[in-house]
Amino acid sequence: MRLDAVVLAGALSVQPALVIHGFDDGPYGVSATNPYVRLSVTPDTSIGQTVLLVDYPEPTNDPAGRDVRCTVDNPNWTAGKAIAFQVKPDHPLRLSLSFIDRNGVAYTAWTDLKGGEWQAVRIPIDEIRPNPYFQPPGAKTGLPIDVSEVRMIAFAPQDKSAGRLKITTLLLSQ
Repeated sequence: MRLDAVVLAGALSVQPALVIHGFDDGPYGVSATNPYVRLSVTPDTSIGQTVLLVDYPEPTNDPAGRDVRCTVDNPNWTAGKAIAFQVKPDHPLRLSLSFIDRNGVAYTAWTDLKGGEWQAVRIPIDEIRPNPYFQPPGAKTGLPIDVSEVRMIAFAPQDKSAGRLKITTLLLSQ
């Protein structure tokens, strides 16, 4: 087989990532319940992408007080294997990422991040577990995860101080 045919066959077998939520159209569909969480969209020339800039306050007594919620552009995640994005916090922190599946069950994963640098995050869907601290009323716990209809994804810093982070488009990847 010719080399160009091998390259073409390889390219066709790779499925593109599906956008969960992007920021090219501004902060549309992005919100925080806490008015002290400031959200803006800006180009980042160091990575050549439009990113969401999040300035967040110190934590409060509200466990969801620094959550940033994003509507989902493509709610059917069954073709994907992982949630992927890049993030740059101004200091080291633990970041939570959550969504609610078709059964109304809240799923959450946590990842530890370095400060001051862009880093790729890939969270396999089959490794995300039901949130042990919160489940919405009516959640059908005990059923297998069902990502055929996801309407919202959220993330939040889990550190003890105020700070800033930048985050790129949230993707569903292989």
